[in-house]
Amino acid sequence: MRLPNDIAPTSYLLDEENAQLFISWSDGHESIHPYAALRRGCPCAWCAGEGGQKGSVDANTAFTPEQTRLYELQMVGRYGLTPTWGDGHHTGIYTYERLRATCACDDCRRARGETR
Repeated sequence: MRLPNDIAPTSYLLDEENAQLFISWSDGHESIHPYAALRRGCPCAWCAGEGGQKGSVDANTAFTPEQTRLYELQMVGRYGLTPTWGDGHHTGIYTYERLRATCACDDCRRARGETR
């Protein structure tokens, strides 16, 4: 999914109590990203793999609470975010396209044909 040039994040909210990242977008959408889903979907080479090699994270990976605690969020240029997790992991760059495409709000899940 490629975002139109006029759609960009306008703000972020780390909801530590509910372990969710909220992103507000310039088109009025607010995306929801549970911390555990973000950590499981880490796009770095170590977690996701690269060059045909399997990464260290899959659907069966069990994370500790520390590994899914979002400690900090850094902007990467104008195209994405890098979270720092409680265990120090900080190499995944989540592009804005990826974040918008993986929004867990009911409308986005329904549009992707997902059920709860």
